[in-house]
Amino acid sequence: MTEFVVSIITYIYDYINLYYFYSFCLYSIILLCFFTFSLPGGIILLIGSGFFFGFIQGFLINIFSISLGSLIFIIFSKTLLNKIFKKYYNKFSNKLFNYIKNSSYEYLILIRLLIGLPLVFQNISISILKVSKIKIFVTSLIGFTPLMLLFSYLGSYASSIIELKSFTFSQIFSPGIIFMLGILIILISLRIYFKK
Repeated sequence: MTEFVVSIITYIYDYINLYYFYSFCLYSIILLCFFTFSLPGGIILLIGSGFFFGFIQGFLINIFSISLGSLIFIIFSKTLLNKIFKKYYNKFSNKLFNYIKNSSYEYLILIRLLIGLPLVFQNISISILKVSKIKIFVTSLIGFTPLMLLFSYLGSYASSIIELKSFTFSQIFSPGIIFMLGILIILISLRIYFKK
């Protein structure tokens, strides 16, 4: 089974090297569609972009596809929720917006920084809020940046088949990465607290 997976990865890698621009565009569209539906298992594709396209290009694919895909999902979800639960949606949305209106940028960035919170849950939570599309997109770009940098780096690090075989999930959540994300979350939380 391992040999089969390795042969598929090698074939994809060779194909990308042969048709780089076409592959770059196709992979970006696949990721955009994947995140538009907020499907689970995105970590594999995010690491894959770094693996196949390198750190910088992988990061660009990741950050724009997840931010734009999430925005499309939020717009659709917001429209759907508003049509189905119009009375409750407006009432609940106004209450939440009044609570976060002074620190809406910070709250939105904080939602994106939280590790372990599924993307679909993040997007539905944001779709309840009355915030502009530009604010959602900008805060998604900022909030997703640390994780997208990490996944792109891990993908580019694992670019040889030998390294891919010895790759462990614990490398994603090394103490240094968790510490940096923790500090970032604490700083944003303190900013929210002192802004009130």
